[in-house]
Amino acid sequence: MLDEKKKKKILSFIDKNEYDKLISYLDTFKTAHAGTPKTDIKRFTIKEITKRITENKNSEKIFFNLGKKLCDRKEYVSHEIGISIIWRGYRHNKKETKEILLQIADSENWEVREYAAGAFINVLKENPDLYKTILQWAKHKSENVRRAVVFSALAYSDKKDTSKLQNAFEILEPLMSDVSVYVKKNLGPFILGSHLANHHTEEVISQLKKWMKINNEQVKWNIAMTFNNSFGIRHPETALLFLKELSQEKSKIVSRPVISTLRHLNKRHKKLIQEFIKKEGIEI
Repeated sequence: MLDEKKKKKILSFIDKNEYDKLISYLDTFKTAHAGTPKTDIKRFTIKEITKRITENKNSEKIFFNLGKKLCDRKEYVSHEIGISIIWRGYRHNKKETKEILLQIADSENWEVREYAAGAFINVLKENPDLYKTILQWAKHKSENVRRAVVFSALAYSDKKDTSKLQNAFEILEPLMSDVSVYVKKNLGPFILGSHLANHHTEEVISQLKKWMKINNEQVKWNIAMTFNNSFGIRHPETALLFLKELSQEKSKIVSRPVISTLRHLNKRHKKLIQEFIKKEGIEI
């Protein structure tokens, strides 16, 4: 828990630029579950560091240098704060920032990878020139990096401006056929369904119809799982239009997510789903 005592201690290290002491202090609060301190402590630290550096006219250089220093340390909390800092200095040294983004995205620590995913979103949102590189990273040998690329698609999720949403779909398309479970569980049900579809319903449904024409089991798995969340609950009739066609597939890779999604929808739309499975001869 972040209390006033911790805040004052953190601020004292930041104000004196004593980042080695800061990281050592923060590391004493790491949990057994994640190996890093709780989120509120890290968010406060990142916010205060960012606020101070932004006020400097050489902020991009400072962001890069500090971010690199922190990412070079061994502590996981240092990696989380470092990756949250260095993306802001991308334009100062694009080459090294890219290398560090890839390095941290492939961390052995799952929570560090969460912070890396956030950095992927933010750096792409602020630096459109990185788009082609992101497309290349979608083919990276590491499933951890490819998973971070999935998150980067959110850089183009803007309710007020959907003009660049196609970029998000182009990032996701090669990953729709990815066999990695880690990539899949973050793509269809999470980024595509819970996030993009809930904010850009018509556009995502239109894109799903295009992807339905691709004869690939993994693609169809992701389409079925796009509705296995709040998006499916909000649009059950639309979900059933896709699930009806997908239910014709004999592959278990496709049939299993279809059944799973129907079970999920059945919790909130029992009458509708029971009528559907009876008519289609599906057991859930």
